[in-house]
Amino acid sequence: MDRAIDVRNLSKMYKLYNGSKERLLDFATPRSYGDSFYALRDISFQAEQGDVVGFVGINGSGKSTLANVIAGVVPETDGSVSVNGEVSLIAVNSGLKGDLTGRDNIELKCLMLGFSKDEIKELEPGIIEFAELDQFIDQPVKSYSSGMKSRLGFAISINIDPDVLIIDEALSVGDKAFAEKSLNKMKEFKTQGKTMIFVSHSIGQMRQFCDKILWLEYGRVRTYGDVEEIIPQYEQFLADWKKMTKQERVQYKTDVLNGAQPQQDLAEEPAVKAKQTYKTYYKEEPVSKLGHIKGGISSIFPSLDELDQGMSSDQYKNHVYYIKREAVYYDELFYLLSTEPSAQTGVIGWMKASDMASHVHIAIDSDPKTCYLTGAGAAYSLPWGGRRNQLIADLGPYEDTAFPVDQTDKIGNNVWYRGTLEGEHIWVHAKHVTGD
Repeated sequence: MDRAIDVRNLSKMYKLYNGSKERLLDFATPRSYGDSFYALRDISFQAEQGDVVGFVGINGSGKSTLANVIAGVVPETDGSVSVNGEVSLIAVNSGLKGDLTGRDNIELKCLMLGFSKDEIKELEPGIIEFAELDQFIDQPVKSYSSGMKSRLGFAISINIDPDVLIIDEALSVGDKAFAEKSLNKMKEFKTQGKTMIFVSHSIGQMRQFCDKILWLEYGRVRTYGDVEEIIPQYEQFLADWKKMTKQERVQYKTDVLNGAQPQQDLAEEPAVKAKQTYKTYYKEEPVSKLGHIKGGISSIFPSLDELDQGMSSDQYKNHVYYIKREAVYYDELFYLLSTEPSAQTGVIGWMKASDMASHVHIAIDSDPKTCYLTGAGAAYSLPWGGRRNQLIADLGPYEDTAFPVDQTDKIGNNVWYRGTLEGEHIWVHAKHVTGD
């Protein structure tokens, strides 16, 4: 088979400076300033034409850096990279200009790749159709959500028909339907014999799609081999990693950077054991919060080991939800959402905390007390307001009316009273209520 990617003794070094003055002195004087940081050190691997290689490793291992070097976006410091054919990198924000519209970005990126105006006109309809951005295609990219940016980047890259495709977490944002469509397109490329690099935290997607796995650890190659061999080892490592204390992780990193080999042979651990110890490699705990889903494209997941099974959150937007549990999984915070104040009933699934606006919910007490309405503000059916929940638009006519309170809640920095008015329960903000 023809070799598509050949990486030999590759290193990438950055300088870390203590301020702009030190950076300027390093450029202007013979003396060296700043500390050298190696994001990649002595990386070597080869991929044959048609291989799909997955990059795995905990955060900070150099996966995205290596992807960018292979794509030609970032120059190597030492070593060599040889790629046979046209390379296209798909990553959120990759090559997209925020001040330009989606349509303008299509033209710019295609021009940079050497396409003529006429060729771009032929490509543009297919790119826009695949991206599913509709009227947003003529809006500035800086107004796009991360999922929309990923859609546009993916659509451009697959429509220019590259020889080597590099996908860096581009399918971790957006809805399930688009992710499935993208995976199907990638499978089509695979049948055509195209070579692909796939960077993702989704073990399920790695198993489903990749032939080989390159496991990176703090900028070094831990191991490289067939997906059936490496993924079980990596899952067991993640289980062990989650159980380490902060001090143990620091020591582990120090040992790796000093060239020490792992003390245990993780290959002896069967894949089923890694699956059984799933609960040990993320932290989950109960919480009491209220929140709503932000705009843009986001996904809801049935469980945290099914992050490749997300569904669109569109039908759940414009509502407030109870957040009953939170979990840190692969160093990312997730919330368990429910339509009811329960983690057992009304549960709709897990969502990334970054896609939510949330506030701590505290039930202060249910002590009965008699207060009085000031006549300002409005009354609501739920203790967070909102036009959808409004019961009385103007409390002006009820100024100085007795307001028997039976529940006091705090949401974020706002205190709300639930009381009875004309025989019905209503919620009123504390600033519109006075004491007895």
